[in-house]
Amino acid sequence: MKDFLILEGGLLIVSAFLLLITAFTTTRSYVLKNSFIRIFPVVFIFLALVIAWHYEQTKDRMKLVKEEFENGKIIICENKGNMKMGRSLLIEKGRNGWRADGFFFVSDLYTRGFHIARCVVHIVQKEDLE
Repeated sequence: MKDFLILEGGLLIVSAFLLLITAFTTTRSYVLKNSFIRIFPVVFIFLALVIAWHYEQTKDRMKLVKEEFENGKIIICENKGNMKMGRSLLIEKGRNGWRADGFFFVSDLYTRGFHIARCVVHIVQKEDLE
């Protein structure tokens, strides 16, 4: 449950805001009667399905990234912390001390870790260049 809240927290907040807007607009006097009863559940179910789908996709991508990292593939991670290093960072097992620690890629050479959910397998691998 903690992982779900970490990964989908932003979407949950946006969805709650959209549900509040839906509730507000469907309960106005100028809107048809029973609009709330008809529209709110549809919006709620749609948002719940989208969030569940996104969570499953993210979990699958995280699993793939972690497996490929363990197999020696190059991983590219989004870097929002230290912009001097660039917008992305290439991570490779055995290079610069990178290792997978739970849901993070960490190295003793870097002050912060990178969440696996914000990483993808790099398209171009070393063997492709040779």
